[in-house]
Amino acid sequence: MELSWIVAVLLTYTCAIGSAAGIDIQRSLYNHLFNRYNKALRPSSTPSNTLIVEIGVELTHLIDMNEKHQTLTANLWLTMGWNDSYLRWNDSEWRGITALTVPDSYVWKPDIVLYENVDQHFKGWSKSETYVKLHHSGYVLWEIPTVTLSSCQVNVSSFPFDRQKCPLKFGPWIHSSYEVEMRSMAEKGSLKTFMINAEWHVLSFAAHTHIRSYGEAFDIGTPYSDVTFVLEFQRKSTFYVFNLLLPCLLLTFLMSTMFCLPMETGEKLSFGVSILLAIVVFQLVLNEVLPESEELPWIGRYVILAMIMMSVSLSMSVMVMSVCDCSITVRPMPGWVRTLFLKLLPRIMFMGNMYNGTGQPSKLPTDETETFQMDLNIVNDPPEPRTTPLDHNDRSEYQAGWKVLAVNLRSIERKHSFFISYMKELDRKEEVRKEWRTLAKVLDRLFFLIYIITSTLCLAAFVAYV
Repeated sequence: MELSWIVAVLLTYTCAIGSAAGIDIQRSLYNHLFNRYNKALRPSSTPSNTLIVEIGVELTHLIDMNEKHQTLTANLWLTMGWNDSYLRWNDSEWRGITALTVPDSYVWKPDIVLYENVDQHFKGWSKSETYVKLHHSGYVLWEIPTVTLSSCQVNVSSFPFDRQKCPLKFGPWIHSSYEVEMRSMAEKGSLKTFMINAEWHVLSFAAHTHIRSYGEAFDIGTPYSDVTFVLEFQRKSTFYVFNLLLPCLLLTFLMSTMFCLPMETGEKLSFGVSILLAIVVFQLVLNEVLPESEELPWIGRYVILAMIMMSVSLSMSVMVMSVCDCSITVRPMPGWVRTLFLKLLPRIMFMGNMYNGTGQPSKLPTDETETFQMDLNIVNDPPEPRTTPLDHNDRSEYQAGWKVLAVNLRSIERKHSFFISYMKELDRKEEVRKEWRTLAKVLDRLFFLIYIITSTLCLAAFVAYV
């Protein structure tokens, strides 16, 4: 029992001595590396040598895409690495220590900036102190989690089926490509830890290396190296289709049913006005959702076009009602209108021949008129009585009676002629009204077909574009 206790104490003492020795060797290594180290100087063996800086970017969260201000807010994990010729050591001389972690403020760091940065409060990649890992070969690894606010040119012409490309260009601000050369750690940025976004679907995160010259306008053109990560993402359109596009299509379809209502009723016009007011309110709601841009999105164009078509449809309905009103004034229909709209167009629109030869004045029955005229001739020439001859007084009374009868028959004749003329005029007016109502029906069908064809073509063009 006492022997095991002594062994445990010895082991504990040995570990403590080893830890203290490890801490001492790390402190000695740190003093060895940083006694004469100057972090203000570029760590290159010779001034003419180009220092290669590698960078990798991992996208973890797409925080916000502001189309109005054309800015992208993203959470990134930046990884940068370079060789520092002043921070090398032989691990065999330092008890196998191959890596050392120190605060980033102790070492030289490249002045890498995000060219598209629009964060006015940006004071560095990290608000708190970060650490770098030093390898015995002189390779320095710096990993930084950061939130970037960068500019991004947004094109919302295909909203809500649009795709956006936002470049993230990283490069030194002071050191030219002769001093610092940028390289990407991989062919593309990493999306392994990306949190799925509710509005955007990330398609790619490619990396490209460039060397561009800046300052030609001031005659100081200098080449600078950069690595550009192009983030391409597409908007998830399901929400907008069901909440914006589908209601607009339904209102457009409802407007076509206005042509199915009777022309004589005033409900047809009020129904169309109600739908037009609904699409106007829908446009106001849409303006709050659509991103502001010089280029009007296609869904906005479709809604405006739908409003125009609905307004034109209401004007057409008013025109049809005005045509029906012509039947009240009983104005005769021009011959070319009768030929074009009652004979030709109905056949094209599969309505048949709408002209039945009406509108012509009708004639009185001849037999009835001749009979009445014959009766009047008899009254004018009273016949002799077939009985015994009348004396002078009786003949006078007989002729006076015939005269009274003739006057009454002539009065009846005049009333009969007026009645016949009146009935003929009523028939003529009714036939004219029927013609105008038939014309209104043909125009209503014509405007309905025009509205359907125009709406279908606009929708087809919208679908083909997106």
